[in-house]
Amino acid sequence: MWQLLWLLLPVAAASGWMAARRTCRNESGQERGAVFSADYIKGLNYLLNEQSDRALEVFLEMVNVDPETVETHLILGSLFRRRGEVDRAIRIHQHLVDHHRLVPAQRANAILELGRDYMKAGVLDKAEQLFSELIQLGYLQAEAYQWLRGIYERERDWAQAIWASERLCEFSSEPQNQRIAHYHCELGEAARARGDRQEAAHRARKALSFDHDCTRASILLGDLAREEGQPRLAIEHYERVLRQDAAFIPLILPRAGEAFQALRDTDGHEAFLRSVRRHDGTVCSAVALARFLNERDRRQPLEELLGEEIQGERIGLGLVLEYLRIKLGRGEAGEAGVTGVAIRALERHLEERPLYGCVRCGFQSRSHFWHCPGCHGWSTVRPLDRVPERRPETSLTPPGEPDPSHR
Repeated sequence: MWQLLWLLLPVAAASGWMAARRTCRNESGQERGAVFSADYIKGLNYLLNEQSDRALEVFLEMVNVDPETVETHLILGSLFRRRGEVDRAIRIHQHLVDHHRLVPAQRANAILELGRDYMKAGVLDKAEQLFSELIQLGYLQAEAYQWLRGIYERERDWAQAIWASERLCEFSSEPQNQRIAHYHCELGEAARARGDRQEAAHRARKALSFDHDCTRASILLGDLAREEGQPRLAIEHYERVLRQDAAFIPLILPRAGEAFQALRDTDGHEAFLRSVRRHDGTVCSAVALARFLNERDRRQPLEELLGEEIQGERIGLGLVLEYLRIKLGRGEAGEAGVTGVAIRALERHLEERPLYGCVRCGFQSRSHFWHCPGCHGWSTVRPLDRVPERRPETSLTPPGEPDPSHR
């Protein structure tokens, strides 16, 4: 109930403003503002009493009597949509679209909201038709292209998503390069999956032409080079990630390790890991170097590394687990039974803990996503030891509905 009251505040404000504008009298001698306010109070009472259908009839009749209530009805339609009553939102907005006395700008706003209603309902073809109509009419084109792009993302039609984003650049000053780069990477990964490495590499390079800091494209090029038996070239692509965005280093460490192993370049691998640790300084880079040294029985540098990390200000559970494993394996862990219990407890804890989190909405997962399932942001899901404290969500877009502000 309280949530509904808060949602009705904009409606009350709009109705009050509209009523204040009316000072003339109608044929019966009543003030139009008084009639307007009385009808709205009646409709709002129906809403508060959960009689949505009766409220809807009152509001629709008011549009027939007075088209100056359009803005308030747009708010009411959005209210129904947020409450999940999409059928009622569609009815209000369709009624506005069909109203013959609306000026073109008012009708365009109604078409936009009707398209959003159909998006919410999952009727994407109808929503696409409405947004395309807006573009043809020459109204609200930036918003229309944003919502079209959201449709193409949901349908995974990346070529059309590229088209909509490039067209959006003509009507919006906000850069679209990062998003377009991801669309090319999506096409590249699809090409790689069907065995078309040439097309995959072309799409990755295209992505870098839009966003030279696109780590996803560099990783894709590195993976393609490894598959084609070019480990040295693969390493060059992975090393570029260090300069592009160090947050994604955990994604390249195992890949680079396989490339160095293919080259049998132990010295180069160690130099790479030390460079990553200096550059990155997170737990995952320290653990990777510790495992490398332990596997090669490099005791002194391993002890120096573990000593530095254990005494450091930021020690992660992953490093503690690796430290105990190494000590137990060498018979240096005191009571082996106690250490074994500690290792199993840490393993169980770390196996259940999410590895990645979204810096925008707080979504967490053990799998990495380039496109956040929560807020639909691109490149916002990162390794958790790099994710800052969750920022408050400011978007009012309902869950599951693409938000044009996420671009």
